[in-house]
Order: sequence, then structure tokens, then C-alpha cells
Amino acid sequence: MPNVIALVDEEMVPGFRLAGVGARPTGTPEELRRASESLLGDPEVRLVLLDESLFRQLPERLRRRMEDSRSPVFIPIPAFRISKGEMKPEEYIARLMQRATGYHIKIRR
Repeated sequence: MPNVIALVDEEMVPGFRLAGVGARPTGTPEELRRASESLLGDPEVRLVLLDESLFRQLPERLRRRMEDSRSPVFIPIPAFRISKGEMKPEEYIARLMQRATGYHIKIRR
């Protein structure tokens, strides 16, 4: 089993797998709950990336347990879903990078 697991929606799974991250599709809060609880006791998993919008829908008790976990560490990440009128993926990544680094980054193709 990979040391890093992403519990994200089905559209995002291939991208994580291409990056070498073990990814499992979780499209509902219930699926995320089941997958997260199974990983809480797994000594091989070190980091779990979670769909932030689904994470916020989990019961408070489970969210606290995940936030307090030291192995694995659970990190909610924003899920990017492309729809008409939304920003381009490049713009989204640039905004995430700016928020993380404090610098505006221009992505060229």
C-alpha cells in the first residue's frame, strides 16, 4: 500500500495516480467516512489527502479524530471541479500557489 493516499472524487483519481499517489474515489461523505476510518489504523499509510468539501460534511467527532491523528496525517485539500464559467485550471493552481507562498505565479505554456 502506498504511504500517501488521496480520497477524492472520481474525476481527480487519475491525476493523483499519474503523480504516484494511491488514490481512491470517494464521491459522498459516507464513502469518505468509511475509507478514512479504515486508514486510521493502518500503520503503512503516512499521509491522507481528503476532498475538503466532503471532509466538512463528516461528523464532528470523526473530523477531530482525523485532525488529531499523527499517523497517518489527514490533510483536507480543495477539490477543483471544472464547470462552465469557472476559472481555468491554470488560474486555480496559480491562486493556490499564491496563497501557499505569498507570491503571484504566472503559469506559461
